[in-house]
Amino acid sequence: MIQSRFGAPRAARGTGGRVLARLAVAALLALAPWRMGHAAEAHYTLRLSSWGSPTAPQVAVFVPAFMRAVETASKGQIAVQSFPAGALVKEQDVPSAIESHVVDISLSEIGGWASISPAAALMNSVLFRPTDADFQAFAGAGSPVFAALAKSLRTHGVILLAVLDNGPPMVVSRARLSAPADFRGKVIRTYDKATSELVHTLGAAPSTMPVSEVYPALQRGTVQAAIGGIQGISGLKEYEVAKYLLNGNGAFGVGVTLYVMNAAALDALPPDLQKVVITAGAAAERVANTAIIASFTQDIRQMRRHGMQVTELQPGTPAYQAFIQALAPLAKAEESHYPAALIRTILDVRQ
Repeated sequence: MIQSRFGAPRAARGTGGRVLARLAVAALLALAPWRMGHAAEAHYTLRLSSWGSPTAPQVAVFVPAFMRAVETASKGQIAVQSFPAGALVKEQDVPSAIESHVVDISLSEIGGWASISPAAALMNSVLFRPTDADFQAFAGAGSPVFAALAKSLRTHGVILLAVLDNGPPMVVSRARLSAPADFRGKVIRTYDKATSELVHTLGAAPSTMPVSEVYPALQRGTVQAAIGGIQGISGLKEYEVAKYLLNGNGAFGVGVTLYVMNAAALDALPPDLQKVVITAGAAAERVANTAIIASFTQDIRQMRRHGMQVTELQPGTPAYQAFIQALAPLAKAEESHYPAALIRTILDVRQ
């Protein structure tokens, strides 16, 4: 009798083989419900876009914290792909990219939503001046301001995941700007309608451009100054092409960035996974805001080490009040544009 390579006699593979085949089929049928259950456990991929300096805490801290929270809490059902430095969506294109679902989640300037959300417009104005100490409680997840912003964005198919403290807007310049009169006649980079109105009120000419274009514009002298956040100024090395920095310290309002999500992308997830994404956004927001606030002093110190001459306006001083008075017409005009309830909330926090 000839042995098979597996050791079973070939003569036994007639009837015995058919029996084994039947047993195998029965075993597969028995496993079918288990296999169907696992096949039904769908997996999802979310594309997350950011722009600006990848080393800024808004990106370097928020993104990995959010990714870990989502992937861990979903037990691997959701994977998050990160596209930094405008690789997927440029800064100025975020609102349209989110609304049209070119991307699932993105970092965004709050000014990009001001035209469709009164809450966003107010938070992007000189009226919005929470301190770093109360920013998270005032504007973070769970706050009335966050809820109002989230509600207005949801009507446009956008989910609010996080509100981040971008710090007081600062002005980097080729010549010293320390008083309202210094701004007159200058061409200054702005990044949205609100900063353009601010610069215009101070007698300067606004030139709107994305953060990625600021360095060459300052280098060539296309603009004499640029308004923006300290993280961008530091991370994109603007100190190499401009030697002066003005820290508005709240006189120009407070910069805010968001992480927003396409509502259809969230709604496509099962309810339990929707909760995972929302919870991860709130958790990453808290971690990022703590890191962002801690970075402000360090970044200012770094600017000085790089040879920048830094002017820091201090609330209550004549220099600070000079800017408040110069911007008073703009503040008055802005206040008339927003719902009274939101205005009262802002003023109550500032008092």
